[in-house]
Amino acid sequence: MTTDAFAGASTLPPFVRCEGIYRASGGFSPAMLANARVLARLLRGDPHDVWHFVFAPNPASSGAALVAKNLRRLMGFKGPVVQTVASAPKSFDGVARLVFGDRVVALSEFTRGRLVGAGVTGVPIHVIPPCATAPARAREEDVAALKAKHDLKGKIVLYPGDIEHSRGARNVVAAMPPLLRHRSDVTLVLACRKKTAKADQSERDVLTEVARLGIRANVRSVGEVASMATWLAAADVVAFPVDDLYGKVDVPLVLIEALSLGVPLVVAEGGPLEALTPAANAVPLGDDDALAFALSEALSDEACAAARVEGDKLYHARFSPAVVARAHDDLYAEITRAS
Repeated sequence: MTTDAFAGASTLPPFVRCEGIYRASGGFSPAMLANARVLARLLRGDPHDVWHFVFAPNPASSGAALVAKNLRRLMGFKGPVVQTVASAPKSFDGVARLVFGDRVVALSEFTRGRLVGAGVTGVPIHVIPPCATAPARAREEDVAALKAKHDLKGKIVLYPGDIEHSRGARNVVAAMPPLLRHRSDVTLVLACRKKTAKADQSERDVLTEVARLGIRANVRSVGEVASMATWLAAADVVAFPVDDLYGKVDVPLVLIEALSLGVPLVVAEGGPLEALTPAANAVPLGDDDALAFALSEALSDEACAAARVEGDKLYHARFSPAVVARAHDDLYAEITRAS
């Protein structure tokens, strides 16, 4: 953790030990110097009972972790090493060479299958999904102010995803014309955080397509938002028809938050997002009419009522912090007994 966070760590339970490794919070990936500080910590001091690494497999990080593991083994460290595949690598080709853990944690059955198919064998793979704390419900006055600010009337379809690495935004834009033929009172909101310098051009490309389709009056691009919980409260359905989750956990946290709040979800089938079914409706990628129909169905009163029930049930069964923490506790207890 960062040294600032370390200073405020007194609220953590007494059995949790925190060490200030990073000097400050970084961007989307740590700087080389920050990673060097982590490696130095692994090579010296108390190694503790278990090492647990959480990152997307990549040559640099996996190589450094393997070096640290082997050197510590030479110095007498016998503890088990857990490796969580935090997000999918750019390619699963050769990923077996990047697996160094004694146990591997995949965030979905889909990724577990991809790992096995890529040759990751001989090491147990556990499936433990990501989790998110259910956000507090936004105040009605805050939701009303948000709608007034962006001139939002009627039904709201929210796309809270990537605009650079996937076609998710383009897919939901393409589904708007057939959706508007079913319901003319729908507005699409693109809430996309810009991660790199290429994001501006990606946004311009999407909005050019919006203009070509003649649906500018029904689309808002709001960029990075101050309160996603308020947008989730304003949304009538969350659309996430993405083809590439690169850089994201298998089930993005915003979808878990929407699930906990009972917001209807429409996601892409054939990938890790199917873990959200039956609470979510999964549709084929690239089928604009199927996506439009699913969104129209999700806007019905019956679908909204079902989403509240199924979302709450699935959230507490699989994606709540308490459930995911217990799964990790069970894994730690198993591997420390065996070591």
